[in-house]
Amino acid sequence: MPRLPAVLTLAALLCVGATACGPKEQVDLTARVLFTANGSYDAQADIRDRIGGVLRRVVWTTRPPLGARAVTVRFDGNARSTIWEMEIQAPGFNAADLAGEEARIVRTPKGEAVHPTSGRLADVLILPTPDGLRLLSRGYVAEQEPALYSAFGQ
Repeated sequence: MPRLPAVLTLAALLCVGATACGPKEQVDLTARVLFTANGSYDAQADIRDRIGGVLRRVVWTTRPPLGARAVTVRFDGNARSTIWEMEIQAPGFNAADLAGEEARIVRTPKGEAVHPTSGRLADVLILPTPDGLRLLSRGYVAEQEPALYSAFGQ
């Protein structure tokens, strides 16, 4: 008969310092935004549908992947990683949390926006809305809202 306490002790010792045995690290906010935009959390979505043509939409209301009341992503089904837009309702964070310290305030036809100047969101425009934030990738702006494109060059 094997000595169960010895087996458990050995397992506990092997887990010391091993990431697989401890709690998982919290994914940073920027990574979570990009994972959401790219489809990593689509299986948890409340709605997945086609808007028209190649445009698709994914909506989370019961368990949004970001700290918010609801999240909606619209994207080009043929180029999701570069052509997407995200609306975040009542987020628990603000544009500065996403954009970083070196972001610029830019003027657009839709009002002031925040443009990260470096990092993983450098090709994203962040527009405050009355109920939260709207993030637009450079590709989405070029394809769907060209009037905003000049904000990337400001």
